[in-house]
Amino acid sequence: MDVLQRMGPRTAPATAVAPLELCALATTENAATLRRRFRCWVGDITDVDTADDLALAVYEALANVVDHAYADRGAPGLMTLWAAVSCPLLTGRDLVVTVVDEGAWRQSTGPGWRGRGLPLMRELMHSTAVLPGEQGTTVQLRRRVPVPARAEALVRA
Repeated sequence: MDVLQRMGPRTAPATAVAPLELCALATTENAATLRRRFRCWVGDITDVDTADDLALAVYEALANVVDHAYADRGAPGLMTLWAAVSCPLLTGRDLVVTVVDEGAWRQSTGPGWRGRGLPLMRELMHSTAVLPGEQGTTVQLRRRVPVPARAEALVRA
């Protein structure tokens, strides 16, 4: 304890961004609301084009929860969106987004306009993992995002 007291208060660096955690019933309206809230959060972290790409990938993950996770139950369950980003690094920030549901994973079987969400997420992110399990499905998205010009000055200072 003496060592910790001598170190002084531990505070987050000025460049730290608080993680985002949102939870709602898996409905189309709530997925759109979570997308908008994520877009606002990520808009302060990176440039406009990257933020738009990220919001699209996250919305695809949320839409999959709405469309598939609770289809067999007849009523929507919960979807949780969690996002965190590292402090700025010389090459950008590391962003991790996790979308979790408590439903059942269903592999897409039908041809046509369906089945493009996962390929789109994989195109927009550096890493995409889908982890189906007994308690639901977790989608984890990762991407190195550029630091916007206004924050770049803080990194180099």
